[in-house]
Amino acid sequence: MLYKTSLESKPEFLARRKQVKKGETLFRMDDPAETAYLVQEGVLIVCCSAPNGREVITSVYFPGEICAGISVLTGSEYMGTARAPKKSSTVVTPISRQELLELMSSDSELYRSLILTQREKQKFKDRMLLGMVAESCQQRAAAALLWLYEKGAVDASSVAKSYLCRQELADLIGSTVETVIRVLSRFRKKGFIVEKNGTIKLDVLNLSEVAAAA
Repeated sequence: MLYKTSLESKPEFLARRKQVKKGETLFRMDDPAETAYLVQEGVLIVCCSAPNGREVITSVYFPGEICAGISVLTGSEYMGTARAPKKSSTVVTPISRQELLELMSSDSELYRSLILTQREKQKFKDRMLLGMVAESCQQRAAAALLWLYEKGAVDASSVAKSYLCRQELADLIGSTVETVIRVLSRFRKKGFIVEKNGTIKLDVLNLSEVAAAA
């Protein structure tokens, strides 16, 4: 939680908390990247539209992560459209380019953390793209669930919040919602996932075996 720690001593940042309502767009792809966003609560989805008009989710940002930091620092355009998930709101803190530069001058690890966050997002995206060629939907779904579970806020009972709806999970792994529904039903019957009251608990060992299956 490097970013959150850096901002805790700056109440003027936290006072600007912005709630992004369910499904609401925060910024759009190709708009000038003038503001980065620290995710404080919930998750922030970044997506783009395929030629056929279908939405493709390219990344998910979690609490403590800054979205669009590199784009803002380089003065480029946003690389995707950011919005809140369809079933839950998101709370973010906007950070201007100048403010981000000032934070970096007082926190030498901030830029490194921005790069590592971007690298981690790219690594997951590459995993999904490769999976669309070489893996089954079941393998990609297991890998995505494990990633979301690991990055989400997991409490002492190993239960995490379930932020994405079925369609969003399908858009994340490059599948159809009908196929995802069947795969999740199979996982539930086997006891690999337990969903209750907006939370999810995973059988990490068995799902890891599914994700790694040849």
